[in-house]
Amino acid sequence: MTDTKKVAIWYDQNARMEHDRLNNCRLEFSISWRVVTQCLSQLETNDPLEILDLGGGTGRYALKLTQLGHSVTLVDISDQELEIARETATKTDTKLTAVIQADARDIRANPAIFQEKKYDLVLCQGPLYHLLEEDERRNVLSTCAASLKPGGTLVAAFVLQYAHLRDIAQRDPMRLLADYDAFYAKYLADGKYTRNPLVSSYHANPAEVRKIFESIPGLQLERLVACEGFLGGGLASKINQLPDDAYEKWADVVLRFAEDPSILGNADHVLAVARRVT
Repeated sequence: MTDTKKVAIWYDQNARMEHDRLNNCRLEFSISWRVVTQCLSQLETNDPLEILDLGGGTGRYALKLTQLGHSVTLVDISDQELEIARETATKTDTKLTAVIQADARDIRANPAIFQEKKYDLVLCQGPLYHLLEEDERRNVLSTCAASLKPGGTLVAAFVLQYAHLRDIAQRDPMRLLADYDAFYAKYLADGKYTRNPLVSSYHANPAEVRKIFESIPGLQLERLVACEGFLGGGLASKINQLPDDAYEKWADVVLRFAEDPSILGNADHVLAVARRVT
């Protein structure tokens, strides 16, 4: 069972760093936001939508969605991240529908968050890669599915195992050999990264993402999107520094190929887009 108290403490201690992370990981945010806006357009309504941003941190997506006129409930396990979201909302005169501290595993019991068939869109772009056990991830996805209106969309993020392997290959390639029997043989089998004493995480691969969605009744997986496209592992660092017009053109190209199955593993994060069909 995941110790989510440690997860909350880690994000409380690193709230400002996490808020700024998407400035440094500019492509991850750009591609994810484009996917989210595509989902909005496919819901085929001009009316304001009911949206749940579960694990939405400091409100990067929730605030932009609210500014588009939608009703957004922002939920996160970290009080400090939510405080940044509140401060930003005040500064920008943006009124989120609700800002609630909660563990993603417990939201079904919270009527302020969960109602059957309430939401047009659910974002789950943080919790799943801190839940070590498959039944925990499945239960969160099942709760998200139950909260969606028929035809509603779920966007869920996963960290890929390949991202960590690329990282140690670049920084400390001998680590794999030195720690193979003690750690990496198991990590490669189950994706549980437990070496950080402050917070553990789960790293998936695209096949495992597909498999878990197949196990969720009523959800149909429609897309897997590589957030960094073919430029994972820090390859987009110079692109991040470009002026906006040049940067946006690169983002266009990355998104164009982001669903190519042959490059899904090149990214650090993958988005799964699913629809409630029953």
